[in-house]
Amino acid sequence: MIVPMKRVTLVSARGDQTATLETLQEVGVVHLVEAGTSAAEAVSASRARVETARHAVGVLAAAVPPPTRAARAAESDDPVSNAPTDERSFEDVVDEVERLASRLEDLKRTHDELERQRHRLAPFGAFDPADVHRLHAQGIGVRLARPPVGRPPGGVAGASWVELARDRHHLALALVGRRDVVEAAEVPDEVPLPSDAPADVERELEAVDLALRSTRERLAALSRLCSGVERWLHRCEDELRFEQARAAMEDVGAVSVLRGYAPADEVPGLRSLARERGWGLWVADVEDDAAAPTLIRNPRWVRPIAPLFSFLGVVPGYGQVDISVPFLIFFGLFFAMIVGDAGYGAVFLVLTELVRRRWQAASPRVITLMRMLSVGTIAWGLASGNVFGMEALPSALLALRLEWLTDERNLMALAFTIGVVHLTLAHAWNVVRFINTQRALVEVGWIATTWTMYFLARELVLGDAFPPFAWALLAVGVFLIVTFITPWRRLRHEWFTHAMLPLNLVSNFVDVVSYVRLFAVGAATFAVAESFNQLAASIGLGGVLGGLVSALVLFLGHTLNVLLAAMGVLVHGVRLNTLEFASHLGLSWTGQPYRPFARTAPADLEGGTS
Repeated sequence: MIVPMKRVTLVSARGDQTATLETLQEVGVVHLVEAGTSAAEAVSASRARVETARHAVGVLAAAVPPPTRAARAAESDDPVSNAPTDERSFEDVVDEVERLASRLEDLKRTHDELERQRHRLAPFGAFDPADVHRLHAQGIGVRLARPPVGRPPGGVAGASWVELARDRHHLALALVGRRDVVEAAEVPDEVPLPSDAPADVERELEAVDLALRSTRERLAALSRLCSGVERWLHRCEDELRFEQARAAMEDVGAVSVLRGYAPADEVPGLRSLARERGWGLWVADVEDDAAAPTLIRNPRWVRPIAPLFSFLGVVPGYGQVDISVPFLIFFGLFFAMIVGDAGYGAVFLVLTELVRRRWQAASPRVITLMRMLSVGTIAWGLASGNVFGMEALPSALLALRLEWLTDERNLMALAFTIGVVHLTLAHAWNVVRFINTQRALVEVGWIATTWTMYFLARELVLGDAFPPFAWALLAVGVFLIVTFITPWRRLRHEWFTHAMLPLNLVSNFVDVVSYVRLFAVGAATFAVAESFNQLAASIGLGGVLGGLVSALVLFLGHTLNVLLAAMGVLVHGVRLNTLEFASHLGLSWTGQPYRPFARTAPADLEGGTS
């Protein structure tokens, strides 16, 4: 559910700004309304520190060496990992990482340039540009060229082309002759004379390689402090938020004013704190839903869907509704139908458990969500008789199969039925939301037309007879929509809403039909799995080598199919919830998340390494 918010305005003594903000940051319940913070000098400095620390964390994370025995032995002797906690601040670590990262980029650019120079000069062998300059002083000109094999340069009177080397595609040539003739000659595909000899380039490359290795080793040693630098980053982020809050305070005479939003159930505690600290506190209802942040609290069993919302970056507006419960239920069903294979569900479940065991930082909610989706996929795959696309299932698995789900016509009918129920739920929800307004009658009309489109889809796609009562449903639905969608007094200015009704009815039909993708994508997943099984079976009949190739085909084929199924879930399973269902509900995903002014870094972090 979306938690009710209150607008709060806090007034404190102008000289107590720092103490006030520190207290609010500790309490961590007020979502501040920022005003002109980007221009504050302290904010700019804090933001720069955050960006630097964040970049350092990324550099250190990429520099973490693999946990080999040699690395563990080196760690025991490494002075950085064993440094006393008060010898070195994390800010110093970040500064050094930034210097090393900058040096590493410079060295990489130098290395790439030297590699290109070596590649360009290698065909001409070992020579010293100083010798060429001495010949030039004696009246002998030398120019280098690298033309294609099939297009050698023409002759030059008073000079000669000397072939130094050739490969399959190019020649390495030197034009040698009188200086004036060579300088005036037209030399296609010329290679400019380098300032350094190839031997010098090789020595420079060796030095750069050594510097690169040394820099990477130093970063690898510092990477053992990555978790500490991450904590330092959190502290910098806290300081940035603090400075933003300070800049957002308005000075009015001898007092400072701070505005924001707080959950309604946190207001009593905020009032008590204000009395204790001697603040002035004004609390009011939210007037502008678009300005208020959205805080969602759900029962524990619904919370696993939250990471998916975060991944998609969608937040309902404060004045809208939270669809976490139906989203979780229907997304689980869509996931199972689109993947559609009990074997793939088992693979997802095993991978989920491996991630949970091997990666301690894995989000518990993501793990729980993947468990739910995996178990649902296994159940659907067993019920539909689909296990790795096998044609012949063991008798134990056949006993779990529901024959009704093996008929493609039944699956399409089920997809349409799920669609009409899903969309009906959206409009029924609106009936409850707007029960005391004429909007509720409009939503009843849309429910009637949605069911009419359902029967029409079954007739056109499945060949079912269109029931006579569906015409009455359509008539009642259109009547309710036309009559109540716009108040008569505003009809003159909002007539376009009625003009769009035919297109909206067509769109309603398209939305119902779009749920057939649940069948289509699931059937495609099964067809691809079955095709790879047949291909592997035909290859595996030729002995040991054929068996190995067959196993490789099975592995690659099913891996590709799992990836395609996962993409299908993101494209289709998510869309049916965030677009079709949300649009019928009137949900526009225009909210801003509730981000309270709160401390995230440990309170005892004072800049020492650990």
